[in-house]
Amino acid sequence: MRMGKTRLIKSSLLVILFIGSISSTSAQDVDGLLSLIQLGKIDSAKAILADMSYEYPGHPGVRYARAIIQDDALVAAGIYKDIARNHSDSKYAPSAYMHLGEYYYAQGLYIQSRQFFSRLIRFHPNHPDIVNAVNLSLRAGIAARQMDSVYIDLANILDLYPNVAFDIPEELDLTRLPGRKTDRLAPSPPPTRGVAPIRGLGQDVGGGNIEPKGHFSLQAGAFGSYDNARRLADQIESIGYSASIKERSTNGKTLYLIMVGDYPSKTAALSVADMLDAALGIPSFPVANN
Repeated sequence: MRMGKTRLIKSSLLVILFIGSISSTSAQDVDGLLSLIQLGKIDSAKAILADMSYEYPGHPGVRYARAIIQDDALVAAGIYKDIARNHSDSKYAPSAYMHLGEYYYAQGLYIQSRQFFSRLIRFHPNHPDIVNAVNLSLRAGIAARQMDSVYIDLANILDLYPNVAFDIPEELDLTRLPGRKTDRLAPSPPPTRGVAPIRGLGQDVGGGNIEPKGHFSLQAGAFGSYDNARRLADQIESIGYSASIKERSTNGKTLYLIMVGDYPSKTAALSVADMLDAALGIPSFPVANN
């Protein structure tokens, strides 16, 4: 009888160790896959993703990787929603909230956008995109004309992040926050990172230089005519993305490059490229900011 119990205990321990080994291995594999995507090795990532989808079906990290390299922004949003709904305790949920907030913001669905930004702001204060999430959440509230809610959110945000300086939209009347310090609330220069709806069109033409603050931007086109470049840049800005035009001379000819955003990683830039393609049918690709 004692021998039977001993064998049962040993068998149970082996099962637990085996399951733990699978979980650890899958986490390492997913991290490696996401690193490949971040490095822009999409073809290799797709091949590995096909195998991992078979090995680890339903793994939130595998689904997150699939969403990042998804060509259809609507399909990607559906995957992010699944992660947010069914894997909210995973480490991929915060970034899924950010992507969903950006997606709905770009679609002009500001109320839905704020819902996902609010989850990120409230429950994941250490997320690397938290400043951008706050900025876009406030702007979405202004666009949706939910001003009372915006001021409540701003007050809560200042309580949650007392040592962080945010880009407060100029439309907000800071005197409606009585008893609070406003020295760090003065509106900052328009942010060039992320999907902030700030017009920067034409400001770089003639200078030939852009002063990037992130690591990657998207190149959305190159034209021999400034007017054509400007029309495309206007379309991009009309859905909430910052765009600028960079002048470049090639073989004695002047080209006008449309540069979109300023992103901390190639992964972030690729996710926005998918949204531009879905919303406007504009192909773009990430370029490193030197």
